[in-house]
Amino acid sequence: MAYYLRQTKKQKGTYLQIYESRWNKELKQPRSTSVEAIGYVEELTSDEMPDPVAYYKKYVDKMNEERAALFADETRPRAFVSPMERYVGHFLLHSLMDELDVKETIDILASRRNFQFSIYQMLAQLVYARVICPCSKSRTVSSVFPHLYDSTRISEDQVYDGLEFIGASYKKYIELFNHCYEKHYPRDYSKVFFDCTNYYFEIDMPKEDKQKGPSKENRHDPIIGQALLLDADLVPLAMQMYPGNESEKQYIRKAIEEMKQRYKVSGKTVQVADKGLNCARNIYAAVKEADDGYIFSKSIRGTSMSSKEKEWLLLENEENVFKDCTDESGKLLFRLKTCIDTFRYSFKDTDPETGKDKAVSFSVKEKRVVSYNPALAKKQKAEIMKMVDKACGCNTYKKISKEELGDSAKYLKIVSKDKDGKNVKPVISIDRDKIDEDLRYAGYNLLVTSELDMDPLKIYDTYHNLWKIEESFRITKSYLDARPVYAQKKDTIYGHFLICYISLFLLRVLELKCFKGKVNAYDIINFIRDFRIVSNSEDTYINISKDQVANEKIKAATGLVNLDALFLTKKEIDNLFESCILIDS
Repeated sequence: MAYYLRQTKKQKGTYLQIYESRWNKELKQPRSTSVEAIGYVEELTSDEMPDPVAYYKKYVDKMNEERAALFADETRPRAFVSPMERYVGHFLLHSLMDELDVKETIDILASRRNFQFSIYQMLAQLVYARVICPCSKSRTVSSVFPHLYDSTRISEDQVYDGLEFIGASYKKYIELFNHCYEKHYPRDYSKVFFDCTNYYFEIDMPKEDKQKGPSKENRHDPIIGQALLLDADLVPLAMQMYPGNESEKQYIRKAIEEMKQRYKVSGKTVQVADKGLNCARNIYAAVKEADDGYIFSKSIRGTSMSSKEKEWLLLENEENVFKDCTDESGKLLFRLKTCIDTFRYSFKDTDPETGKDKAVSFSVKEKRVVSYNPALAKKQKAEIMKMVDKACGCNTYKKISKEELGDSAKYLKIVSKDKDGKNVKPVISIDRDKIDEDLRYAGYNLLVTSELDMDPLKIYDTYHNLWKIEESFRITKSYLDARPVYAQKKDTIYGHFLICYISLFLLRVLELKCFKGKVNAYDIINFIRDFRIVSNSEDTYINISKDQVANEKIKAATGLVNLDALFLTKKEIDNLFESCILIDS
């Protein structure tokens, strides 16, 4: 069993996915399954990540190391015969939820139904289990719940009933956690970071919100969409689920409008998103309808930019000066250039009175920030020439049909008609103009913003914080194992994603607020998963967890000094759950 990085040549370029290789005992052969879809190398390449392939190879290596360490830990010799292990590390999640004081409200929400179990306890245990050992609901109930320290017995049927109940009003639970969070940490709504993803289902037929659409994993299964919103401090703020066949572009408007209404946000909010959400309709909604702002990236390739814009991008003279940004040693990292001008946009919208499409045109004053990264330029130029070399090997239709050219195909020109428009034998040649254009713009990135007074470097840094929301999706999909989804009912599905969202929210609060960024989310997860005990006597336990780097940092943050002690009494374990203080008073 191992993870590996798969590079697939497609029409748009090289697509990266993380796969898991397992041995199929029945077929007696290896089987690979998709674990995480990353994206196209060409779209991932940035100042922060000049070489996505190398970056994700290291990422996969780390995943394999963690798996090997976990396997070694699970199979090491024990001093006891089949000892009953108990997970204890979730005391961090337990204590944080206790300090946020969400139980009473959850109990009130559940009081209109005569449940024979505690909805709060079910929600809490599902969150603990999701972080500790994400798996199916059946296995969670049978194999994880019994190993949680001081857990309550909850059946599989009760879990599904509870998930359906909380999923029907999942936005209320998000609002509750936000309300309780803001009692201790005031939200900063001045900027919000937004992105979308989707999740696939192990079913063939679309149903309700499970619809076939453009999957991030390039699968043909029905999918469901998820929009995620982070505040200026990069703490999750809102989540919105939507049908898999709907465009994600409209959900930035829906999510932000709903956020402002629910949390009575009256000030200006700057929306930060990548080029996939950059469209005239969203810009209009931000500056004309909501009096908000935006920072979007804009593609410099294709037809999205005018010839005038492309000319300015490269222009360097007395009026267009690039500013060098260096590190402490004086090494050039990137260069920035800005301009402010009025730009014209147009889009088609539906008239609410007539129901017919109408054209909407508007103008907006924008600041454009172009960055040039020499390291990125070098890498992109090398990739371009590699694609050109591949294209050069295809001089006949037969060769083109046999080769999976992917993005290399854009460097070929095919002429199949003469000057009079008559069909002739196709002539294939290399598109030198296209090659020159791509080489010319290698290393450049463009940001557009409504924030005319914002410093260019701040605009650049703000946009590059989007990696945090991408990391949040990665944690949810990989570490919290949010997909594939086997639930069938819409509300149960939403309940499942609510548990994943709350798990992510608590991890981020621990990382960014309680531990003030000194312990990252991955180390927190590993600590929670590893901290286990085995009963030694009626009142004493043996701590079988590993000594981790994060231990000292967590000890310093919590004031708990016995996290790595060999022997722990029941009173000491209870104290972890009852007396751990994570939120500053």
